[in-house]
Amino acid sequence: METQTTTSLFRRFQQRLEAAGGEAHYVEDLAGAADIIAAHPALAQSEIVVPPAFAARQPWGALLSMLAERGIAIHEAGDPASVADFPAGLSSAELAIAETGSILLADNALAARVVSMLTLTHFALVQAGTLYPMLEEAGNALQRLSASGPDQRHYISLVTGPSRTADIERTLTIGVQGPRALCVIIVG
Repeated sequence: METQTTTSLFRRFQQRLEAAGGEAHYVEDLAGAADIIAAHPALAQSEIVVPPAFAARQPWGALLSMLAERGIAIHEAGDPASVADFPAGLSSAELAIAETGSILLADNALAARVVSMLTLTHFALVQAGTLYPMLEEAGNALQRLSASGPDQRHYISLVTGPSRTADIERTLTIGVQGPRALCVIIVG
């Protein structure tokens, strides 16, 4: 990692995300991210679904060939039915918040959005430079994404850990209305 600040921010993020039932990893480059994804138990079937045109997303697109080299079959998301209960999905997050262990997902297309909502395990990539200590410090990025114009995103959400819900008796269930597992990979 580049600085002590990055190290301490990541550790705080990791602690908060793990407390919410997720997992976090820091890697220096995309090859490290490919190693983590390929070795993850969720990839036992060696298949992963990605949002449409993920190969063109910078800097993440190069990761797809690295996963293919590791024997992972890449599928592009279509309608929600084609993604529902897929063993693993890979997308990118705009930023992460160390204070809460949350990531900000922002997309304009439903086919991209369902990868993070309907797969059983969601892998999210985040650039280390977009790891903020607190939500308030990410305010400018949030304003940019929600303002009218070319950067505007229509589907924006903060995600902290895997999907969880509880009934009136307070019985907690994981993964009923979304992924059972969330793996965030911060890339330096």
